Amino acid sequence: MAVNEKLNEYIRGVDDQEIKGVLLKLKNELQKQNPQWEVIRALIRTLFEKRKDVLFDILPLILN
Repeated sequence: MAVNEKLNEYIRGVDDQEIKGVLLKLKNELQKQNPQWEVIRALIRTLFEKRKDVLFDILPLILN
């Protein structure tokens, strides 16, 4: 299973709509040809502040 598919599967399992929105924004930014690292950093910070468990779940997926 590709990384993007694993991340999509994880996002589908998230019930919190706010966190799901942050994850979708992060996924979309990472898929861009020239991702904006300021945007990525802000989204990761949001996850860190609101749901560290989600951040730690997805880090291995986005770092691969």
